[in-house]
Parts: sequence; structure tokens; C-alpha cells
Amino acid sequence: MGWGDVASISPVVPYILSLFFRIINSTPQEAIFNLSVLMYIVGTVSLYLIFRFKFNHMISYVGSIIYATFTLLYSWVAIGGNDITGVSLTLLTIYLILLAHEKNNKYYYIAMPIAAFAFLSRYTAGVMIFAIIFYLLINKISKNEFKTFIKGSVLGVLCVSPFLYHFYRILSTPFPFLGQFSGTVNNTKVLDAGYLPDTMYYIKHIPNYITSYIPHTGATFENVVNPMGNIPSVISYVFIILCIIGIFLIFYNSYKYVIKSNRRLLTGNNQINIIIALILTIICLISINSVSYIITTILTLSVLYIIKHILEDYDIWYLNYDLLMLSLLLVYIIFQSILSTKNDRYFITVLPFIAYFITNALYYIYNFIDFKIEIKNIKISTIISIVIVLFLLGNSLCYNNNIPEENHFNNIQQACKWFDDNCEFDNTTVIYSDNWPAVSWYLNVYCRRGVPDVTMENTTWTFTKNILKSNDEHEPASFYIDTNNENKMDYVGLSKIKSINDVQIYQNTYEKEYNIRSRGLLEYKDYYNMLFKEHMNESDYYD
Repeated sequence: MGWGDVASISPVVPYILSLFFRIINSTPQEAIFNLSVLMYIVGTVSLYLIFRFKFNHMISYVGSIIYATFTLLYSWVAIGGNDITGVSLTLLTIYLILLAHEKNNKYYYIAMPIAAFAFLSRYTAGVMIFAIIFYLLINKISKNEFKTFIKGSVLGVLCVSPFLYHFYRILSTPFPFLGQFSGTVNNTKVLDAGYLPDTMYYIKHIPNYITSYIPHTGATFENVVNPMGNIPSVISYVFIILCIIGIFLIFYNSYKYVIKSNRRLLTGNNQINIIIALILTIICLISINSVSYIITTILTLSVLYIIKHILEDYDIWYLNYDLLMLSLLLVYIIFQSILSTKNDRYFITVLPFIAYFITNALYYIYNFIDFKIEIKNIKISTIISIVIVLFLLGNSLCYNNNIPEENHFNNIQQACKWFDDNCEFDNTTVIYSDNWPAVSWYLNVYCRRGVPDVTMENTTWTFTKNILKSNDEHEPASFYIDTNNENKMDYVGLSKIKSINDVQIYQNTYEKEYNIRSRGLLEYKDYYNMLFKEHMNESDYYD
């Protein structure tokens, strides 16, 4: 499984890529791009099929195009990664869950294995299980359906058991990914290059993720990778307004059903339920940044469950379906917002459900317009749909033309090419980098994650103090490749050996001077202890 063996990397994408290498004999670049495009199509089609449970063909098609042309999603199709695979398999799972409940329970036998693969494609995809359980609860599924769901879940575990066994054989635990969730579950802070405790980070940048333009001046490839620095377009704000309207219309539609009914809404029990829902909502808002995302998610879904319970007797069309979409939107926003480490691409998991509520608003707008206006047997909504699709496709083509040719990753590639030609290394050489995925990709060896905390005054020695000492995982570092820091610092124990544009390559000073690997050398331990003598306690000494 290549570097899918590493606990921090979900193994399904590396495994699929290995099949591309073995069967098709494609280059690494072709493999990752082909997989990204394939999963991009799978996700878009799956979302279209999800929309078809409520909307007609035209509106479903427009909604899926809106999703497919979101700037953040569209950008990452050409970059690679496992985010698109994770969200696409999540959408396919949701479609099959709906199909299993509405049409035939046996679809759970397909849905749950795909859910398991979605989880092992991108661990954050596992958050959808909260919304799935919520959907089954509000539908009050039968015992037979529940049994089929459990059987499907067991089948899902069996399907991914080879991966779990491989984890156990290599890492001595079948569930190495559980540690990645501990920080979020306990709401503990984590030191990371993407450490951003601001819970409103994604909310503030939603306009950039939906439809935005790359600035004409000062733009780099970073604007493609992280659109938060782009210029939001007017259509982005229009979509945000439509999304809010789409959410509002769920409750407004429910209100109309209540008004038309002879049943009394504010009964004694319902008044109590409304008070409980309000209290839980306030608790969620107050505690969102101080408790586990699991607690916040359960409280949020409890509020939605109470809403469903209050409206139970009014036979509101599509209410359960709408609540499922709303639960998915809220669950993923809560999870990503509470997570201490943030990266623009993580928000890809939220985009399908933003697209749903935009589409929901268009659904009601189309119905209103078509009822009021018709021109020679042509629906106005059809004309509007054609205009929207053509505009979004044209906008995407314009975005492509504005992608900067200057690419930071070209610098990394050139540095790695020089490194490959001039430095002695193999699979056992310990290499660190602050852009470890790119360096691993270009060198075709495992590069470790090394991100100095540039906000600390003593980072020039605290960072190297850790990487130049052996531990349970590896021997002392031989090289460090700095790609992101604007100020290339002089690190204690590291020597600069090459600069290529904004990439700096460092080597372990001891190994450079003595032309010998430091592994297991008593002299190196003495050297290390003397080097960091002023910055160590007794427990820090290299024994």
C-alpha cells in the first residue's frame, strides 16, 4: 500500500493508485489525476441522483452543476489528494442509504461497504454515520430493515478487514486512525502547520470557496490550492443568499402544513419540547468551542429530532429528506469548525449540502415562476437553467485561464531533482519537510512531517532538538527540506547545502562534516548532548 501504511494517511486512495501502477502501468501524475477526475464525476452523478429523490431532472442537473463548479472543489480536481474521493464515496453512500430505505433494504449491503471504503479514503468521511443514524431514527425503521442495516454494516467491516489487518501487522493496532480524532474528541489544541482554533474560519471564507477569482496581481499557485485569498464573485453571494433561503423554506413549508391542518401545534407536550430544543440550541452555541464535537453534534441532532417529533403528525412532504440534508450540513460544519487544524480543502465535505439548499431554493423559485409565467409552452425555469449552466461552465473556463503559471511546486520539484542527483539517500534515510507530501511524491521515498513553529523565538533549536535525536519511530534526521517559511533560518545542528528559489535544503551538520550516518554512533550522541547542552534537562539527554 505504499505510504498508505502510514497511520496519518487513509489507505484506500494509495491502494487504488497502486492498482493504476500495476495494471495500467501509468505514471504517478497520470494515476492521481485520473483517479481525481473519476471520483469527481462519481460524486457529481451521485449528488444528482440524491437530488432526484425530491427534484425533477432539470433542477437536479442544475444543482449538480452548481456543486461541480464550486471553486474549491473544481480546483482540487487538478491537484489530487484524497478529499474528492472521500466526499464522492460519501455521496454515493447517502444515495444508496436513501435507496435502501425508500426502495429495497438490500441496498444496505452495498451502501455500508462503500461507507467503510469512504471512511478509509478520508477519515473525516466517517462523520456521516451520525446523520445516517439520525435519518434511520426519524424514519422509525422496522426491525427487518434494522437487521439488514446491521448485516450491511458487518459486511462493510469485512470488506475493509484486509486494511485493518495490514494496519495491525505493520503498526500493531487495527485502528491507528483513532488517535487522529482524540484532539477533536477532547477538544485539545494541536501544534500543526494548519493550526487555526478560530471556529468561524470556514464560515468567513465560504464566499471564496463557492465562486471566486484569482487576483491578477501577486497571485501564486497557492491561490488555487487555498482559495481563501481569492476575490469572491457576485454570484457567490447570490448562492449564499439562496442557500439561506433554501434552509428557511424547509421550516416555512412546514409552517404552511401546520396552518392548513386542524391539529393544534402548541400542545402541552410540544411546548415542553420547544423549550428543550431552545435550551439545547443555546447550549450548543455557548459550548461549541469548549467541548467535544461529538457532544455538540449529538445536541444538534437532538434539536432536529425534537423538531421532527413536533411535526410528526402533519405528514409534511420530504421533511425527513430535508432533515437528512440539514443534518449532514450541520454535522460536517461542526466537525470541521471545531477541528483545531484547518485547511481550505477540508471544507470540500460541506459543499454538496450547501449545493442542496441552493437547489432547494431554486426548486421553490422555479415552481413560483412557472406557475405565474409561461411563454409559448416554454417554461421560464428551463431558460433560467440553461443560462445558469452556461454561465457556470464559462466561469470555470475563465478560472482555468487565470491559473498562475508560476508554481511553487515546480520549485519543490526542482529541489528534489537536485537532491536526487547530488545526495546519497535510500528508503532508510530520515528526511523531514514542512511539505512532506510533495517531497515524498517527487523523491519517491517516505518523507516525515516537520513543521517548525516560526512563532516561537527559540524555534531554531527546539525543532532540530527533536528531529536530530532518535526515538521509537526513527533514527536522527539526515535532511530537512524547507519549502514554506519565508525567512530561511539557521537551525542549530543543520547546515544549508542548497537553495532553489524559495526551497532550502539542510543536512545534519554532523553527517555532513564526517560524511557518515549518525545511526547508532556513540560519538554522535556525545555531539548531540554538547550541541543542545544549554537547552536540555537531564531527562532530555541522548543516552
